[in-house]
Amino acid sequence: MGVLHPARMQPYLEATQHNEMHALALYQWHTELAAAVQQILGITEIVLRNAMDTRLQWWNRANGGMDSWLLSPPVPPLRSLIERKRVSALRAASHNALRRGPGHQRYGQKVQHNDVLAQVMFGMWKDLLPNQTAGASLTSIKNLNRDRLWDEALREAFPHISDSDGSITFWRVADLHRLRDRVSHMEPLLDENLQSLMRQAFSLMKSIEPAVEAWVTGFNRVPGVLRARPY
Repeated sequence: MGVLHPARMQPYLEATQHNEMHALALYQWHTELAAAVQQILGITEIVLRNAMDTRLQWWNRANGGMDSWLLSPPVPPLRSLIERKRVSALRAASHNALRRGPGHQRYGQKVQHNDVLAQVMFGMWKDLLPNQTAGASLTSIKNLNRDRLWDEALREAFPHISDSDGSITFWRVADLHRLRDRVSHMEPLLDENLQSLMRQAFSLMKSIEPAVEAWVTGFNRVPGVLRARPY
């Protein structure tokens, strides 16, 4: 266990009464769990971003903006909510485009909207929804702008749920964003209520498109991995 930092192994040792062999087995199982969870989160993120992007493109055009709200600054108030993150995503997409070799099918081509969309972080989608966290000012300029976007555009990205103020959707996205960060950094999930969090993911997908939720359910490995926990 010397190559694994003691701090990283501590939760697994505590869960197995400091039996090193059992802790290693639990750690190995945890890597399988993290992979299964990440599979669901990855698809959920793609479904979420495509649904929200479609509505934001429509809204930006309807309010006098360009076809893409990512390639150039969008119209207010969307601009004030995402401009820094939009520029960061555009910069990353441009960097990737410059690295395309002669054998790449898009070698030498300009950055397109979807290139930038692929670089948008999960957290930005949460930040576009009405902030329902404790202590958040519902009358702040940012939250009023989020409310406007929800009412004028983003509500329609989730047509299969009744969510007048966006609170249900916000908490689903916020909980999954937190889980994604934990999984991405290989933090222990031993104390997470993953059954509840996976229900959040599937409910979010269902609110966007029930057929997608049904499709993903068919290859969801998380329940089986949870049942196979060794210790």
